[in-house]
Amino acid sequence: MNIPKLNPIEAFPVEYEGEKLICVRDPLNISDKILYVYPETLYLMGMFDGEHSVSDIQAAALEKFGQRISPEDIGKLINQLDEALFLDSEKFSNHKARLESGFMDSSTRSASHAGLSYPEDVPELTEWFREFFNKAEESKPHKPERSRLKGIISPHIDFTRGGNSYALAYRELIDNSGAETFLIFGTSHYAEVENPFILTGKDFETPLGIAQTDISIVDRLSGSCPWDVFQGEISHRTEHSIEFQVAFLQYILSGKRDFKIVPILCNSFFRLVEQGKSPSEDEKITVFLDSISGIVSELGESVCVIAGADMAHVGPKFGDREPVNEHKLNTIKERDIVSLEHSESMDAEGFYRSVEEEKDWRRICGLSPIYSLLRTVGASRGKILDYDQALEPDTGSVVSFGSVAFYS
Repeated sequence: MNIPKLNPIEAFPVEYEGEKLICVRDPLNISDKILYVYPETLYLMGMFDGEHSVSDIQAAALEKFGQRISPEDIGKLINQLDEALFLDSEKFSNHKARLESGFMDSSTRSASHAGLSYPEDVPELTEWFREFFNKAEESKPHKPERSRLKGIISPHIDFTRGGNSYALAYRELIDNSGAETFLIFGTSHYAEVENPFILTGKDFETPLGIAQTDISIVDRLSGSCPWDVFQGEISHRTEHSIEFQVAFLQYILSGKRDFKIVPILCNSFFRLVEQGKSPSEDEKITVFLDSISGIVSELGESVCVIAGADMAHVGPKFGDREPVNEHKLNTIKERDIVSLEHSESMDAEGFYRSVEEEKDWRRICGLSPIYSLLRTVGASRGKILDYDQALEPDTGSVVSFGSVAFYS
């Protein structure tokens, strides 16, 4: 530990007990700890890269702050981070191995965000959903479509901020779809593999029950790809983008019909964005999505495609120097609507290029699942149902999201 190495972390400014601090947490949720540190401490943590020794860190602190920090104080910080499982250490490796072993040995993917992002108490969660749909009806009274629903884009932001937008999307599914199989493309925020798509055969559990995964389709997709589509499966353990969609499906279909899911995590397309290439130029992406398209075509009205996807992530929380202002928020909205209008037109390439041409400065985390839906859903038209921005005044950051329905 004389040359400490910090694991990947999320760090963003917050006000905590009247002080301006930095919130530090593990984006992979291997550690469930949250630390609040001073900016100076975060600077020191930035030196924990597996290359700088304690004496190196002392020298850097002296140059940066003009005061000497003792080896004992640095040692205390190292121990604190190790106890929180934030360091690449034997303690962390053993804990990670236990988690991964437990996940891989289980046939069910347990709810990872119940009790954190939404209630694990069933009556309370049910009331949440009821209120979401009531408010959606108040904000936009429903006008039933005559066409069959083929798919939806729904947010994956937390329910408290995106509940209305979720409800507007899933309201369409209630009225216009008899699907019994749901192909769910979710954003993989932190996968550590290069696979463009990551499958799992595990059933998904939420407080509302267990949603069965359609193993026959998972096996078919696996067989169509000459590479291991399960590589990185551990990413499903704590990824919320699919879990939130499953909970909504369980709520609206409970007591109406049984259904199965096909959970598909979509890795980032940022490598392609940097290269100025289209996903259509990537063989793995093309092979996988062509296989999905074939399945959707065969299953017809019994299948529905869902993309659990947010839009922009802008501000200091996401690495920008300056907080967003009204002008920036308007610019984000204008660009988001341009992208979503390409979705309405069933233009997968246009949607992708609207992000690629600006080198993804908006950080559209739904880029890969939305593109994948547009390539596979087999719809003739789309309709934007909602658009919203969740501003975080404490951090000067914003997440935008929306919902879109697709019809035959």
